[in-house]
Amino acid sequence: MEKMKCPYCGVEFNLDEFPYGMEEGALYETACPECKKSFVYDVSIQYDYDCRKADCLNGAAHNWQPTATSPKCATKMQCSICGEERNPTEKEKKKYNIPSYKEYFDNLNKNK
Repeated sequence: MEKMKCPYCGVEFNLDEFPYGMEEGALYETACPECKKSFVYDVSIQYDYDCRKADCLNGAAHNWQPTATSPKCATKMQCSICGEERNPTEKEKKKYNIPSYKEYFDNLNKNK
C-alpha cells in the first residue's frame, strides 16, 4: 500500500481503512493524523501482471486436476498451469470418485 502524504504538514501515513467500492475520479475525504486537518484525495487504479510460462498452450501436456466443487458431481478438470477447464473423462471420474448427476440425485433421494 502506498503511503498518503498530508498536503498541509507533509506527514506520510497509511489510511486505516479504504472505503469500500472506491472509484477512479471520485473524491474521498480524510484527516491527517498529525495536524488533524481534513483534505480530499482521489484514487488511481493500477494493474500489475504476473506472467509465467504455460507450456501446455504451446504443445506440452496440460496438468489436469479436479476442481474442489460441491456437489462433487459438478467437478470439472482444470489445468493447474493455464486454468483451462473441461469435463472429466470416465477414467478420471473413477479415479477421483466423481459421481454422475444421476448417481448423486439417486443417492440424495435414497437418504430421505
